[in-house]
Amino acid sequence: MRDLRASAVAVYLAVPGEPMLAAVAVATSPLGLVVPERLPTEDLALPSVRAYRTRRVCTAHSYDVAARHLDFGVYAAAPHIVTAAPLAAGEQRFGALMAFLPHHVQEVRADDTDYLREAAEHLSVELDRLSGRGVSLSPPKLPLVVSLETGAAAETGGASSREGDGSPIEWSAPFIFHLHKLAVSLMPVVHTRDAIALTIERLVFGFGAQAVAISLIEGDRLHVVGASGCSKEYLKSVNGSSVNPKSPETEAITHRKQLIYEAGEQGQLPGQGHMTADGRDEYVWVVLPLLAGDHVLGTCSVGLAPKHRLITTRLSPLSTLSTLLGQTLERTQLYDASHALAQKLQEALLPRMLPQLAGVLTTSRYEPPTGAIELGGDWYDMFTLPSGEVAAVIGDVEGHNTAAAVVMGQLGSAVRSYAMEGHDPSTVLYRANRLMIDLETDHFATCCCVWLDPETGTAQVVSAGHPRPLIRTAGGAYLAAATDVGVPLGVEPSPSYQADILTMEPGTLLVLYTDGVSGRGGELARETLEAAVADSGDELERLGDGLMGSGVGQARRVDDAALLLLRYEGPAREVQESIRRLHLHRHDYQGVRSARRFLTTSLDSWHLASLSDSAEVLASEVVTNAIVHGDSDVDVCLRKYPDHLRMEVRDSDSHPAMLVDLGPDEDKAEGGRGLVIVSALASSWGNSPSGRGKTVWFEMDTQEES
Repeated sequence: MRDLRASAVAVYLAVPGEPMLAAVAVATSPLGLVVPERLPTEDLALPSVRAYRTRRVCTAHSYDVAARHLDFGVYAAAPHIVTAAPLAAGEQRFGALMAFLPHHVQEVRADDTDYLREAAEHLSVELDRLSGRGVSLSPPKLPLVVSLETGAAAETGGASSREGDGSPIEWSAPFIFHLHKLAVSLMPVVHTRDAIALTIERLVFGFGAQAVAISLIEGDRLHVVGASGCSKEYLKSVNGSSVNPKSPETEAITHRKQLIYEAGEQGQLPGQGHMTADGRDEYVWVVLPLLAGDHVLGTCSVGLAPKHRLITTRLSPLSTLSTLLGQTLERTQLYDASHALAQKLQEALLPRMLPQLAGVLTTSRYEPPTGAIELGGDWYDMFTLPSGEVAAVIGDVEGHNTAAAVVMGQLGSAVRSYAMEGHDPSTVLYRANRLMIDLETDHFATCCCVWLDPETGTAQVVSAGHPRPLIRTAGGAYLAAATDVGVPLGVEPSPSYQADILTMEPGTLLVLYTDGVSGRGGELARETLEAAVADSGDELERLGDGLMGSGVGQARRVDDAALLLLRYEGPAREVQESIRRLHLHRHDYQGVRSARRFLTTSLDSWHLASLSDSAEVLASEVVTNAIVHGDSDVDVCLRKYPDHLRMEVRDSDSHPAMLVDLGPDEDKAEGGRGLVIVSALASSWGNSPSGRGKTVWFEMDTQEES
């Protein structure tokens, strides 16, 4: 770095299994913030990547790089010339050695490139020797950073320095480097959990912190939202503590200032255990208030080795961290709150739970766009018509905003109302289109309606611009539509919607979906459905999970996705004797006893009393979870098949079922032993979110008693 008059020099090594170069060691100065830590190997605009791929010394001006990468200006605040030499030996390529020359260096001299090439060749020999000895060349999470002035280093896993006079400039470069990188990495972050994780990683692997705990104020109490290397005793003393009593965290919040406790002092404070998990007293403990404007969001407590004592007093990049992290968390908390509100509003527009019907097995799924705070336009509904038919509806309103959500709510209510008046699906869509026209909205919508008669297996299928459902028979054949898809709702004033009349045999599967499942503008491929059927064993809940996680669902969603699955099991009058239902009201803590009585009575009538003991335990667990955590009414459905018994418990809470602990003095017979018992006693079970709520189900093998 000195010989080349560079502002920074970095060593990059290839990341195993990834198309990426990562910085492993950086020599820098206060002007050397231009060093990016990760470089994609497909990007030939970067000299280090070209050197790595071509095995030649490559040079470029920061202006040229910034022309291809506008964000490069974040790293290169001042103009630089970047030159890089390959790190390679024989057939093996290791990475690149890159130097950043300040703008007053007009051009890179030939002897400079020769010098860099020779240095890279020497380093390559050493890397080849290490590789031959079996030493891993995988880059660490963060690079070792060395200061030009003194050789002071902030190492991965801890900081160290040579002896010096302690002037602030000796310590500035490595710590400013990591603070700058943290600021850059926090800029695009929108979720609080991600900001916390990035900060802790940088403090531990960059600043060399031995322990970190970040706490946020909720009401009048502190709650630990992220920690590393801390003792359980310390975390317990902070988490849930009141902001009012005196404690280091409270003092930092009240006085809005950084507090420093010398080695050994922290463990002597009342109510405070050793901060670090190793219980040692040799660390300097710093407590930072997280500042955002005129208020404090919480604290960041950091345990540092004594050699970092100087940096906390004479330079204090940690004080800058106080404001940086505070302002970031204020922004992410606002985003998280908006995102949560959008999800709740979206869920409120979906049915609380699907009906449990004789002759028809159903499930549903809904997922919002990944990370978005806008409302989605996808919706579905299912209900029983006055005629006894089952109506299944799915639709998609164009747009992702409040106006689209309002239209979605109006349209969904209108479709249900028109259907309950006794109209056929063609008329329902015609009237819904008239409503969209009269609303004079800028949005249009697609919608598909299926009216299924469980007694005959006859289904009417009508679509207004929406992908037709896939209809798969028990034998694996597909029923094809004979009519064209109609125009979307709200486009033409008097469209015609024609119905397909299909007859389904028992075991037929209907798959209604939006383009968030299949891909924008596309239809769900039969091959995708067949693969999901094979993976799920044809079990409906697992099939729903498989379809939401296939293809488009595996990537980051840019659109919301809705899925509605129905399996026709046969005429309702024939299967009526093989299905039992129970409805429990919200917070009915006597409901578990009711569920057990319901189960025992049903099993006796089906001559399956031998299953009662195990089935009662299973029912107690899943019903207890639904009543305690669901915060809604609970529907219980018991179905008997020739070779197995199936119980489904549905509620309106989409969070996965949890372990319930009722305490040592409460009746354990009412459940609470945990879903581990369900896994042990059931032949199979599942825990599936279904749009607004969830379904927890289990199955038991049966053998009817003689």
